[in-house]
Amino acid sequence: MSDPKRTPDVLRVARNLPEGAALIYRHFGAGDRGAIAGELRQISFARNLQFLIGQDADLAAQIGADGVHLPERELGQGAVLRARYPAWLLTGAAHSQNAVKQCAKNGLDAAILSPIFTSASKSASQPIGTEMLADIAKATKFPIIALGGISAVTVPELDTSGAAGIAGVSMFVSSYDT
Repeated sequence: MSDPKRTPDVLRVARNLPEGAALIYRHFGAGDRGAIAGELRQISFARNLQFLIGQDADLAAQIGADGVHLPERELGQGAVLRARYPAWLLTGAAHSQNAVKQCAKNGLDAAILSPIFTSASKSASQPIGTEMLADIAKATKFPIIALGGISAVTVPELDTSGAAGIAGVSMFVSSYDT
């Protein structure tokens, strides 16, 4: 996932992601978002990455993205987007079991649940931990991607959590800072 402050060079990060990964571009209204999204789409195509745009279905459609990532407050738009763009990959931000259920109810493909561990994000709340993640995964039976404090040190703790995958911001940036 990109973040304008923590991933200022999102193009560099995209060029270094492993093949088959997904990239969520969260532009937060940046003036150059169309140009950056277009470049990210080209990089994603060349590197076999799935490319989603955060919260901006119009931009996603315009540049031919693979889908959209919705903030938790907009999960209700999932059903509309699913009807309009049935082939899109749709994910949603979730910070509770109820939000994960809303992702499923609204036709999304996965929930990105956070924060699992203590996170460097200024907006991160109290971490839910791996036990709560496992409980939510078991109760909802819906694909959950773990986010928040994910690193080479914490990934092994997710082995029995039921998470379908991992997401990160800082972990990808620090890997390429030299």
